[in-house]
This record gives sequence, structure tokens and C-alpha cells, in this order.
Amino acid sequence: MSDWPRYARGRPWWPDRLAAGLMASTTPGPKADAAAETPPGPHADLGAQAAAKPRFSGRGIAWPVAAAAAFTLALFLFDSLRIPLFWDESVYASQISQHVPMPWGAERARGLPLLVAPVTLLTSSVVALRVYLVVMAGIGLFLAMLAWRGRRPDWVVALAGVVFGGLWVAQQQASLLLPSYWSAIGGLAGVGLFVRAMERGRSSPLGTVLLAATVIFTALMRPADALAIFGLLLVIVLIARPWRHSASLAVALAGAIVAGLAVGIGEWVAESYLYFGGPSTRLHAASAASGGRKLNLLNNLRIMSGGLVSSKPGFPGIHGWSHPPLLAWWAAFGVLALIGVYAAHRYHGWLLASTPVICALGVYALYSLPVRDNTRYLQPVWALLAVSAADAIYWLVTAPRGRLRVAAIVAASLFVAVELGTQHALLATSNAQRVADGRVQMNAVRDMRQLGVRPPCVLTSSRVAVPITLPAAYYLGCSYQWHIKSLAQAGGRRVVVLVSGGARPQPFAQYWPAHRLPKTTGRVVGYVEPRRL
Repeated sequence: MSDWPRYARGRPWWPDRLAAGLMASTTPGPKADAAAETPPGPHADLGAQAAAKPRFSGRGIAWPVAAAAAFTLALFLFDSLRIPLFWDESVYASQISQHVPMPWGAERARGLPLLVAPVTLLTSSVVALRVYLVVMAGIGLFLAMLAWRGRRPDWVVALAGVVFGGLWVAQQQASLLLPSYWSAIGGLAGVGLFVRAMERGRSSPLGTVLLAATVIFTALMRPADALAIFGLLLVIVLIARPWRHSASLAVALAGAIVAGLAVGIGEWVAESYLYFGGPSTRLHAASAASGGRKLNLLNNLRIMSGGLVSSKPGFPGIHGWSHPPLLAWWAAFGVLALIGVYAAHRYHGWLLASTPVICALGVYALYSLPVRDNTRYLQPVWALLAVSAADAIYWLVTAPRGRLRVAAIVAASLFVAVELGTQHALLATSNAQRVADGRVQMNAVRDMRQLGVRPPCVLTSSRVAVPITLPAAYYLGCSYQWHIKSLAQAGGRRVVVLVSGGARPQPFAQYWPAHRLPKTTGRVVGYVEPRRL
């Protein structure tokens, strides 16, 4: 029977073995040292055996390095680095650069512009930006995997990285200037540092600082994700009640999380007062930008393999489920995550074993509220579930013997192989669509250049925004304003109004020369202000 806790009623969470180790550490002398280093016997947990190995042994660290390197190589091979920046990317890229900043929305956070500032301050090259993002994505995945080392074999940690990095959405989003991949990396690393400290029964000063840093990083990328993930970790600290045995552990973990949230969310609150009239007004504006709030627990499941769902006008969604045959693999992924909780509880107790799944469900619940849902928002969910799925595969391929072990190894290999094959097909389809959309966008930019659109200029649209308007403004060196109602708002700059679908422009532009942009979708027409003599 394992000496790790099971969180049964009336039983403390604190492992007896760790308590004995703490008692031994307070008693000087060679006997205490021997007691602390004595193997706990045949029933010792495998996490302790993994922790006994050198932390940065060459053979062990090679597993996460290989997983991160394979992920980075896949991004370079299968992602197009020349795809132009789209709407959201143009907004983030323009904030800390020599370009005219695009309008900043209430739903955005400042972490991503800070992350890419070393590139955007020096160049506007989209290839340089995407190469930088790919390299940083691989480094980020490696660092997140490091947070889980020490209590499970290194190849299991690497397997979790492969399961998450093999998903089409992770590979697609890693090279894009969007925050969800980075909030997944921050959440994965933060939960790993938290769980490792709880399992060890102590937190080093370095571990506490790193935990606070991951909380700040995640909050700067996506404040809502940080609240969902690390708020639940605070609740777990309260439920586990480690202060009964080590008050310093509880104080260190809770303090790191609270301090990290205070810094990351504090920046968001300060910006709310400066630019949006306060946090409540900003939350209302962010809710309106995402289509409001309406609980729907199935929407995100429908688009796991791609597509969008929406009930907001102007943002049509798919009907039914995207790629139904792939639901079998996603179901296997979920089942493995649950099996991983069962497998890990044998060594770490139910609460810590289920911590990744609890945090993943918290993020899923958060993104079951927006009416307009997008697959990329769920990346923190998949990153955390990948850890439990890897634990399940480890348990399945090592616990049984004989033919059962062979069958488990075959099933696990098939799970990973099917993932890599099917997810690559989804990635290829998605990238093909992105390439086509990028070609349309850049054709519109070239057409407007031929019409003589040059800075200083302002691009705008009617009440229904044309998707290419803001990215075109970015590439033309213009500024962007949504639905200008009078020329006075342009401040003397030349105005271009883009409309689609036969819509009419604002009254001040109805008699301007109309130019159809032939290579765009949706019958886009540009009304260009005549040059002043």
C-alpha cells in the first residue's frame, strides 16, 4: 500500500514519508542523514524514485529537449512563415513598433506586444517575426516541461509535450501573434511548479519566484486564463491544508500566486482606469467584443477539430460538429486524462493527481460563456490534460505484465500515431485556408497602392467591418478607425472607406470614386477620398 495520502476523510494530506524526512532533517547527526536517505522500501512511489535521479542528467534532460526540438522543427516544416499578419496580429504587432498603433481593444492584454517587442522595434518583416515566435514557442514548451520534472520519469514529461505539441491548434497558433498558446505555456508551467512543491512538501526560494513569474506571465497574456487556473490553485491550497504540517509551504505558494496575480491583473486594472473608464466598463466592452455571455458547454466540443461557432451577427458559425470521425480520438484523449488521475493518485493522492484536470475544466468553463467561440482559446485545457494523459500511458505500459503490457504499448503507440497523422491533416487544411486568406488580403493591399493610397491616411468601414480593413491599414502604413461618421475624425488625413456585400458607405463618401477590389471575397469596394488640390 502506498504511503502517499489519498485525501480520505480524517486523513491528513501530508505524506508520512515526507513528515519523517522533515523530522530527520531537524535532527542533526549521521543517523538523521541516513534516515533521510534510506529508501522507503518496495512500496515507495515512482515519483520519489524519479526525484532521486540527478535533476539535469544528460540522458534524462534529453527527453524534453528532443520533444521541444521536434515541435520546433515541425513548425518550421509545416507552417508558412510568409503568411501576412491578420486582424488581431496586426493590432499586437503595431503596439511597440515604428508603425502607427492600431486601435487597442478592451479584450486585449499587453503581454504579447511585450513578448515580440525585440523584433517589432527593429523590423516589420513578417518572416523575422514568425521565426522569432517559432523559436520562442519551442523554448517555452521546453521550460514548461521542466516544471514537471522530478516527480515522474523524464520520458513521461516529454510525452506530455508531444501530446500537446502534436495538436494542430498548438502547431498553428505557436507561429501566430496570438496569446492563447502563451497562456497555455504559462499555465502548464505554473501548475507544474505548484504540484511539484506540494508533492515534495516544501518550496525552494527559486521555485517560489518561478511560480510567481509564471503567474505574472500568464496574467499579462490572458488575465482571465490566469484567474481561472491560479484561482483554482489557491482553492486547492486551502483544501489541502498544508499549513498543519508546514506553514511556510502554504504561505510561499499562496503568496507567490497572489503576488503574481496582483502584478499581472494590476496592470490590466490600471489600464482600465486610464483608457476604458474602469474595470467594470472594460469588462462590459470585452464582453461585447466576444459576443456577450451565454453558457453553452457543447460549443467548444463542436470545434475541437476546427471551425467557429457564433450567434453574433457578422460572425457565422459552423453547423454540427467539425470532422466527426475524429471525435473518437478526442474521446480517447479525455478517457486517458481520467485514467491518468487514477494512476497518479496512487502516488500523489486524489487532489494533487486531479489538479491538472481541475484547472483544465476551469478554463473550459470560462470559455463556455462567450457566444463567439474559437478553438485557440482551449489550448490551456489541452496542455494540462496532456500531463494526465501521459501519466495514464505511463501507468498502462508499466503496470501490467506479459501480453497485457504488449497490448498497452501497442494501444499507446496507436494513440500517438493517430494523433500525429490526423492532427497534421487538420493543420494542412487550416494552413491552406490561411494562405488563401493571406493572398486575398495582400491583393487588396496592392490594389489600394495602385490607387495611390499612401500615408498619411485612414482606413475605415461601415458598421459591419470588412475583415481586411485593419490588416490593410497596417501594411499600407495608415491608421484604422472603425466607422468614421465625419471627415473631422480623420484629422486631415486621406480617408478610404471599404464596404462589402453591396453595402453603402457613410454619407460623406457616397460620391467619392468607387473602386472594386476584384481579387477579394465578398465584393469589397473601396471609396477613396479624392486628392485635395
